[in-house]
Amino acid sequence: MSKAYVKSRASVWINELVDKAKMMEYNNNVKFEKRYISLALNISKHYKVRIPDKRYICKKCNSILIPGRNATVRIRKNRIIIKCLRCGNVKRFRIK
Repeated sequence: MSKAYVKSRASVWINELVDKAKMMEYNNNVKFEKRYISLALNISKHYKVRIPDKRYICKKCNSILIPGRNATVRIRKNRIIIKCLRCGNVKRFRIK
């Protein structure tokens, strides 16, 4: 198998796992949500593939951040501030 094929399959797996984690968040099944996110992170590290919208994954508790459900999003002074409501972790990103 070629390297490009393996990377494309890995990105498909990651997208499926992130979608399943979002479904588990809506079903209030935190255990499976965190497991799916940790699997997606491990696959992305192993195959060196980027996770789409990684800013919506909490580094501290490995949960998917859905604004209005388990995260708050604020825009202040050219920055986006995303706060996880489960663990209280704060992420800050600059707006260009």
